[in-house]
Amino acid sequence: MEAWAAWAGDNWFSLLQGVGIVGSLLFTAASLRRDARSRRASDLLMLLEQHRELWSELHRRPELARILAPEADLVAQPPTVPESEYLNLVFVHFHTGWLLAAAGAAHDLEILADDIRGFFTLPLPRAAWHASRATRDPGFVRFVDGCLADRKRRRRG
Repeated sequence: MEAWAAWAGDNWFSLLQGVGIVGSLLFTAASLRRDARSRRASDLLMLLEQHRELWSELHRRPELARILAPEADLVAQPPTVPESEYLNLVFVHFHTGWLLAAAGAAHDLEILADDIRGFFTLPLPRAAWHASRATRDPGFVRFVDGCLADRKRRRRG
């Protein structure tokens, strides 16, 4: 014990500096963690606003009504330019949600997967996805394809 007291007496300034450095590192880590949570909440709110605006557009524009029609006949009436443009925006929105969910909680990915499974059962979204998937982020394409394959397995099972 005497050796410790003698060492502390001789090195008190170095000890104080070390404690200060460790304390500041802990404070910085806590601040970064709090900032990351705040940024994630802000990103989610922005995504929610985009989601609301995107789906409101679908209801404001009657020429897009066929997108949600489960019986849309794509042979008799191929996708129109406004439908294709709107669906591209939806795919970009899904991709943004995927990026945010991949950086966050796994349960967010499952919610997104459920949305994708439901939306891509519709003829227009499914056809537009297959026509444009080669130009999409390969990781996102694997995620969507996995969701759709999982949907098929669930139906059979």
